[in-house]
Amino acid sequence: MSNATLFCICSLVWGSTWYAVSWQLGTVDAMWSVAYRFLSGAVLLWFICCFRGGLTGFTLRQHLRFFFQGTFLCGISYWLVYESEKFISSGLSALICTGILYSNVVIARFWLGHAVKRSVLIGATLGSAGVLMVFFPHISQIDSNTLQLKGLALALGAALMFSMGSVSCEVNQKDGLSVAPVTVFAMFYGGLEMGAMALLRGVPPTFDFSPGYLVSLIYLVTFGSVVAMTSYIALIQRMGSDRTAYVDIIYPIIALLISTVLEGHQWTPVSVLGVAVILLGNLLAMGNRFDRRRSGTSC
Repeated sequence: MSNATLFCICSLVWGSTWYAVSWQLGTVDAMWSVAYRFLSGAVLLWFICCFRGGLTGFTLRQHLRFFFQGTFLCGISYWLVYESEKFISSGLSALICTGILYSNVVIARFWLGHAVKRSVLIGATLGSAGVLMVFFPHISQIDSNTLQLKGLALALGAALMFSMGSVSCEVNQKDGLSVAPVTVFAMFYGGLEMGAMALLRGVPPTFDFSPGYLVSLIYLVTFGSVVAMTSYIALIQRMGSDRTAYVDIIYPIIALLISTVLEGHQWTPVSVLGVAVILLGNLLAMGNRFDRRRSGTSC
């Protein structure tokens, strides 16, 4: 599957999950919702791997890395996003998460010794400016009260944690690891950790059998976790965490387009211009290196 296809899958699917997540908030504690999502995703992908040949053995060091990736990609980072939206709008939370573009570059520079690509920095700057324009109506409504500052801090923490998990995935390629088994263990460890943390907080497992919760959970497990997370990790191993992070610029725009159809979101001339700026930044950041190499993503 080409890089362009994987990029579109991540952007479109994660853009749609913003609406699906809204059906998860309420009766079930956010930690348990995240746990159900990723544990179910791990089991589903494990069955797929078994059908295609099974999981190969991994070293203790590799499992520790998978645990780290699960914590930062599939566990606490998602929980922090859920929590942040109790205090700030999802649009503002999405804007803060676009900081992954910059943190990935910085972390990869100091952790893995990667050179900082000028095209990525220019594209990231334009992309972030575009998102700022798109979400300006939401941002202009914020004030400096304590709860909103708490929401900002939670969203920033989520972005930094997701960035660390993303950069760590680049090491998998050096070990020659296939994407699917890595994703299985990352989701399993992330979901298991969320369940354990919920129990330590004294929050017993609960479940919502309403159609809205069940359908949204199935969608988040199948597409948001198995399909999109596998595609995202594959992109990191192919293109690097810096350019892959541009997914986090595109999917908030997809989310707004869906909100326009389903929730009546209103666009302004500034927000439309912002989308154009984002696409320009995308073009500059990816350039002709956004190739169509094929790489194995099988088990």
